Amino acid sequence: MKSLPFFIFLIFSFLQFNSQNPGDTTIIETLDFNDITKRKGWYIFPADTNEYHKVLMYYTLKCDAATTQDNYACGEWDYTTYTRLYNHQNVNSPYYYYRNSNPETIQYNDQPKYDVQQNFSYNLSIDSTISQNSFTIGTGLENTVELLNTTQKSGKTQYLILASDLQNQGLFAGDISRMSIDFQIQGESLKKLTIRMKQTTLLELTDSTFEVDNFSTVYNNSINHHPSGTTTYNFLQPFAWNGTSNIVVDFVFSSNSTNTNYTTASDSTGLNIGLVQGHNGHLDFKDDDIVDIPSSVFANVDSAVTISFWCFGDENLMPFNSYIFEGRDANGYRVINCHLPWSNSRVYWDAGNNGAGSYDRIHELANINDFSRKWNHWAFTKDINNGEMKAFLNGELFMSGTSKTRSMAGIVKFRIGGNAAANFNGVYDGKIDEFRVWNKALDNITIKSWMNKTIDSSHPFYSNLQAAYNFDEESGFVANDYSGNARNGTLLGLPKWEHADLSLRGFDLSTTSNRPKFTFYKGTYNSHLDSVLFLDTNYYSPVSIIETLPYVDMNVTGISKTLVDTIYGYESGWGYTYNSSGNKIDSLDFGIDHQLTNQYKQDIHQIQNYVTPYGIGLSLGQFGFRWVYDVTDYLPLFKDTLEISAGNQQELIDLKFLFIHGTPPRDVLDFKTIWRGDYGHANIANDVSMPAVDVPLLSTASNFKAKTRTTGHWFGGFQNCAEFCPKYHHLKVNGTKQFEWLNWKECSDNPVMAQGGTWLYDRAGWCPGTFGTTYDHEITPFISSGDTSVNIDYGMEVTSGGMEGNYRTTVQLVSYGDYNFQNDAGITDVLAPNDWEFHTRINPICDQPRILLKNTGEQDLLSAQIDYWICGGPHETFSWSGQLEFDQEIEIELPISSQSFWDYAQFCKDFHVEIMQVNGTADEFLENNHYHTTFDVPPVYPEGIVLWTRTNLAANETKLYIRDVDGNIVFSKINFQSNTLHKDTVILPTGCYQLELDDTGEDGLDFFANNDGSGFFQIRKTTGAPLAGFESDFGKNIIHYFTVGYGLSIEENTSMFDFKCYPNPAHNELNIQTNGFVDDVHFEILDGFGKLVYQEKLNLSKLNNKNSIDISKLSNGVYFIKVFDSFHTKTQRFIHQ
Repeated sequence: MKSLPFFIFLIFSFLQFNSQNPGDTTIIETLDFNDITKRKGWYIFPADTNEYHKVLMYYTLKCDAATTQDNYACGEWDYTTYTRLYNHQNVNSPYYYYRNSNPETIQYNDQPKYDVQQNFSYNLSIDSTISQNSFTIGTGLENTVELLNTTQKSGKTQYLILASDLQNQGLFAGDISRMSIDFQIQGESLKKLTIRMKQTTLLELTDSTFEVDNFSTVYNNSINHHPSGTTTYNFLQPFAWNGTSNIVVDFVFSSNSTNTNYTTASDSTGLNIGLVQGHNGHLDFKDDDIVDIPSSVFANVDSAVTISFWCFGDENLMPFNSYIFEGRDANGYRVINCHLPWSNSRVYWDAGNNGAGSYDRIHELANINDFSRKWNHWAFTKDINNGEMKAFLNGELFMSGTSKTRSMAGIVKFRIGGNAAANFNGVYDGKIDEFRVWNKALDNITIKSWMNKTIDSSHPFYSNLQAAYNFDEESGFVANDYSGNARNGTLLGLPKWEHADLSLRGFDLSTTSNRPKFTFYKGTYNSHLDSVLFLDTNYYSPVSIIETLPYVDMNVTGISKTLVDTIYGYESGWGYTYNSSGNKIDSLDFGIDHQLTNQYKQDIHQIQNYVTPYGIGLSLGQFGFRWVYDVTDYLPLFKDTLEISAGNQQELIDLKFLFIHGTPPRDVLDFKTIWRGDYGHANIANDVSMPAVDVPLLSTASNFKAKTRTTGHWFGGFQNCAEFCPKYHHLKVNGTKQFEWLNWKECSDNPVMAQGGTWLYDRAGWCPGTFGTTYDHEITPFISSGDTSVNIDYGMEVTSGGMEGNYRTTVQLVSYGDYNFQNDAGITDVLAPNDWEFHTRINPICDQPRILLKNTGEQDLLSAQIDYWICGGPHETFSWSGQLEFDQEIEIELPISSQSFWDYAQFCKDFHVEIMQVNGTADEFLENNHYHTTFDVPPVYPEGIVLWTRTNLAANETKLYIRDVDGNIVFSKINFQSNTLHKDTVILPTGCYQLELDDTGEDGLDFFANNDGSGFFQIRKTTGAPLAGFESDFGKNIIHYFTVGYGLSIEENTSMFDFKCYPNPAHNELNIQTNGFVDDVHFEILDGFGKLVYQEKLNLSKLNNKNSIDISKLSNGVYFIKVFDSFHTKTQRFIHQ
């Protein structure tokens, strides 16, 4: 593990950042293992007045039962996660929401603009009557006001005329051509009147028995008219009566004023002969339209709820990912919600929360007519006492679920027509009416009985009604609660007040025994059709602009916003005149009265993307597994208060940033993201996605780098693209392809091996359990002096036969100052010796150390003098020569003169390496010259060992070598028989050795996804217990160092330590007595094949200790128990029976 030079300052958010010396390190701890579910938060970083040589990100994951993704300590699947920085600019400046977005500028007017629609209204005019018979139904001795009640702006009436009434007046089967009504008192001018007729078998009309569809429209007048006296309506098309059926006559009207009724000559029949429906309004939701409902509506909602309403989804948009309502708690967690529907046409009903974001849910597939094209009544219920959740469609059970017992208490924000997140997002397109909330789960009979009428005190559960909104207000910004609780809603967006088309839905129907006197006419006429052009002026609805003030709340995810004001106005711009065919024929500019500017801005930058490992059965170690990534290029973003997100819920995460003080190779002046998103292969290749764009250049910068990171996902088609197919990607600079690379990553050498799943398959830029590959492209040579912008174009190869898959891509531009050093180099890593888990595959070692050397000076690096040593031991010196351009890196093997180099490992296990000179001169920045690691030492084996190789069915892929310290092969076996246990005895003289077991198929000895079967590999004594066993699912190879004849730890061969295990054979319990082991002592039990079946660690403070192990769950057979501490290892055999 790397130890940081000089001091380390661990900084918490409440501490001040002080000036440090070069080489000092400031550590910023963000997420840690105590953040069980938190993956995003605010943290305080150093001010940008500090200078840093390098910034490193320590990204550590840990498997733990506390994770919430699934039932595994490490999550099951390989999910892409992102480490992101959220750059919030101009906080504390006004931030406006308008139409579901935050445009840079918002323009609005004080008065509404409008469109004009030209239409024709058609009326039949009688030129002459050839013959005619009239048939009057009723005497008209009473006067009623029900037919055209123009004290309301709209209304609907429906009357039943029995066949016997018609027959008694002599009417016979055939066409009815006209109808007249006697108006005694004239009401308000009618804006529109529609008369429809239908034959029926109904014998009465009630609020539950009436006709809805399949009418014949006989009269439709859209011209303002003012009927009086006996008014005759000529039918556009004669109504054909069959002579035996009853007839329903349906009237729908609208008017501009609401002062006076029409009085008509009528009769009282004593029967349920008519239905009257008054004005009914609703809200039409589109884009960002929502209704904010006060939290007091849900103050008494906890164990039971019913939410019911009428809705009419927009068939041109449905289905999409809609929210018809949602409620959240103070933590922002969803408590209740309905998707009606989601884009998959399923209806989702969520209710109840466990306090940590998990909720109860039921869902079911719906037909398009269930959520669009027509009015439907929906009711959603939950009762935690019986655990039932239900949804009713038009009074009938649509779906249900049981064992749903999470409480619905704690709702503080609720919205109709959108989600209840911190922003103001409308996510429903359609009409909504009669929205009601109850703190009781209503039964379907009650729901069905009351869904077509206004709630009043006669409702059996009126006391449970928390709020009811009929949306009949016609104008304004408030939806009144008519429940009596005065919990009014606020319109934002704004939803449009509309009059209901009463021909589509019957609501609040009143039965009447009165019926107007009708006179029907049958005859032959000379007639013509009159058309009158009329103009409909359609005023645009008001809009709301929500003004907020952004601020940072360290305890709240995302930017917080204080609601300052709601500004109401009207859309600015042009209005149009349309002809009857819908074509624009004229326009009118309504100008701009006001303009607002959004100054607050959020930029999201991706530091890395990481794909989680396949986690079933995986262990990432007691302290987690750490990856390190250099994030110095992102330095302009790391300042002051910063929001960061990383990981998902599959593993616990610890995220640290190490700021190493000092002078960087080049000052990082600016950072910007050019593209970030998911793009299809075909769109990238055809330049639809990420086409050429001019990127402004910072005028004070002199050097520039483009960073690209692309990972391919999904697979299919003829090449299994994008995940499993290598493709060439490229970057054009100023129109010329300057960089091209194969976006492909080898996975079989992953340090996190034996994951499960297809972890070892190579992939497009990523592997499970790794960061995505980042490519750095120095573009400075392609930019001329004086350029103010650079043209960047990202692309990839065109593949004939298909271009499938999705590429998660980010392209970024980094701007630098001049070079700070001419001759400088740095050591960026020690690959070995190193006890960092990331380098486990090649550690521990006993031969030549391996390092990474990087040129950090402007001049090419041609030579370097490097010193290296262990603890206080003698220094070795190596003079490297070659050629490295700026920012290039190379792996170097440091030769040792003899094995005595490792002698000092007996006293401490610290390795040091330091650059002493570069290019024959002094290195210009000393603080990156030295690197220090701690390490473990290889085990000591006897001179005679037996290599047990149990091959699988692909033995031709298995190759086994042992090399001495000079790299000479002292043993090899490359011709194995398949499905065979090979036992090879090797006698070795004193020395250091490297064993390498290669699998040329790069899928190890045991991989579930091939047909090779399984095998294993062990190192054993010539007699007795195994010395070492290895994971069979190792991917590419096993590298294992060991010594013979000497150890690298103190008293490696001492006999002062031992242990006893008894009884032997053992049944349920095995007793262990140790002698000489100290500190952390490990117990491991392996079966006869070397598979680990038990492990435990204890801290012992005495030389003689007793411990008991429960072995009752082990199968009968021979086992080996291994006891070891930091210095000693002992193994014995026992039998379980």
